[in-house]
Amino acid sequence: MIKKVALCTLLYSRGYLPGALTLAYQLQGLLSQTVVEDEITICLLVARTLFEDEFTPQEIVLIRSLFKEIIIIESLEGQAKSVENNKANLDLLKRPELSFTLLKARLWELVQFDQVLFLDADTLPLNKEFFKILQLYPEQTRFQIAAVPDIGWPDMFNTGVLLLIPDLEMAKSLQDFLVKTVSIDGADQGIFNQFFNPACNYSKEILHKISPLMEWIRLPFIYNVTMPNYGYQSSPAMSFFQQHINLVHFIGTFKPWSHSAFNHDNYYYQLWRDTERDLHNEHHLSNYFTRLQLGNLERETDFHHEAPCINTLLRQNSRENQKQVSPDETQVGPNAAQNIPIQEHDQKVTTADTQSAFKFEWENTDYLHHVQRAFPDSDI
Repeated sequence: MIKKVALCTLLYSRGYLPGALTLAYQLQGLLSQTVVEDEITICLLVARTLFEDEFTPQEIVLIRSLFKEIIIIESLEGQAKSVENNKANLDLLKRPELSFTLLKARLWELVQFDQVLFLDADTLPLNKEFFKILQLYPEQTRFQIAAVPDIGWPDMFNTGVLLLIPDLEMAKSLQDFLVKTVSIDGADQGIFNQFFNPACNYSKEILHKISPLMEWIRLPFIYNVTMPNYGYQSSPAMSFFQQHINLVHFIGTFKPWSHSAFNHDNYYYQLWRDTERDLHNEHHLSNYFTRLQLGNLERETDFHHEAPCINTLLRQNSRENQKQVSPDETQVGPNAAQNIPIQEHDQKVTTADTQSAFKFEWENTDYLHHVQRAFPDSDI
């Protein structure tokens, strides 16, 4: 039986946009090299305020070209209270921005899919063998989460790669638990372990009734090799397992797209930058990204089709043609079960709306003027 699978990443800060776009580009390239029985959709979960207030029209073109489905997510009910409760632990990590990762609790609301494979925006799948992860546990239930042990505390899992079964009841239970519980690390990794992982279940008096059924399925480390790795395994084991590593995860504040990373000679950091460069070169977007101070490019929204150049997309100045390259935008929120089409891009979206078609006013001269400034050497 063919499953509907979402390959998802999350954007809660524009600082992670280079990572998200490079990840999507890499996924599309790897998918084109292999035969996958499942029906795969590459999805972006993005915070509403970020998508509507901080991205330029050109950036949205790129995002929509790389991701087949864009899912706008609202803040969780009670999230502000949860962030305040977890402030002390986030201060210990010196990573206050991780409070936004609590939005991952929305993943269980994606019930239009049979299975969700979540990847942090700072991950990079390395080969087509990575997709074998989808066949490792065909009998996975909604009560189980599949993830790789974390090198910082191996009795806990790392939430950079997650395999889960969407379910609205589970989504509500997790989000209720999130508000009532102080996370071990102040963010998603701690709270997800406390919810699913029996090794962290020390608060049974506040857990919901189905908690005894929760289970963490341990995935092999080769599906989420975090780096930098310190300790015994960092050199001999990395060498021994190198040909079997399927995904690397750039944890911490030091990212491959950071300016300070360009002097970093680690093989995998260079591999990420090579992927980014391919993304630039394939679509001739060096000038565009230099001006936007990003690092990535677009590709056709459906990976089965030939990828057009961004200039081609921008030349499609009729609304009829534009509809052919614009994927659906879906909202995930309290009323995610509904699907209501929205007719105009700038129409106000209520919490009850869950489906809309994004439309650019391609014939608007002001917009085309901005595009021409971004592509000074083009013939647009």
